[in-house]
Amino acid sequence: LPLADKSVDAVVCTLTLCSVVDPAISVAEIKRVLKPGGKFLFWEHVLSETDPNLAQQQILLTPNQIKRADGCHLDRQTGNVIRSAGFQALDL
Repeated sequence: LPLADKSVDAVVCTLTLCSVVDPAISVAEIKRVLKPGGKFLFWEHVLSETDPNLAQQQILLTPNQIKRADGCHLDRQTGNVIRSAGFQALDL
């Protein structure tokens, strides 16, 4: 992102991390530009962790979804990516 470190109060991300090439890099950039105490607000679809049948369908449908929906992956574990970047107190 073309922003200075710790320069923004909030980042809003809606149905974006499913389509970027490398979500970990994107989330690291979000973390970099947020001021201490800044808010990261996101709304993303993720691979189901509670319904194995739905998760299997998401995995099977992802290759076609990528082609039809500008690179959208139905089977990403975005919550894990966000946690790995050091964000805490997530409301998933």
